[in-house]
Amino acid sequence: MTSVDDVEHPELQAMLSYWRARRRDGRLPGRRDIDPLDFPQQLPRVALVEVLEEPQGPNFRYRLAGTEIAARAGRDPTGKRFDQLYVGAYLDQALATYRAIVEGRRPHFSHRTYPLVEGREHLEYSRLILPLAADGKRVDMLWLIAADLKRVGQEASSPTFDPHNP
Repeated sequence: MTSVDDVEHPELQAMLSYWRARRRDGRLPGRRDIDPLDFPQQLPRVALVEVLEEPQGPNFRYRLAGTEIAARAGRDPTGKRFDQLYVGAYLDQALATYRAIVEGRRPHFSHRTYPLVEGREHLEYSRLILPLAADGKRVDMLWLIAADLKRVGQEASSPTFDPHNP
């Protein structure tokens, strides 16, 4: 993880400023405070992730994923839970990261590598994850914005890595 102060990409900086401008009296903005018409060029690289309160700790489900995210990853995660999409160490890391964002109620910035074809192809990108809370306090959704998405590897047009059948 990198500090949000290190965000250099202009689109991510703009989205972070947008989110900060919607905070009121230390309260987090909610989904209702975010108007997609304010940033139409970024929509292909935006995802909304719902926080699912479960006995073993929060899990997460993609409420929507932008068209570029789905196209670059080779599948649309919309409607799927993390434990339906990811396995093993990748799932553990994703859950830990997203749970920390929920608990800390602070933005998260990082550079990521996502395996597509194990050992041969992956997706590299920068991401900003912004917590949203309908009541201003309890995080119930995460707003992800990706930038600089690129497929890297020998077979950039090949089928995607299936994390359930590595």
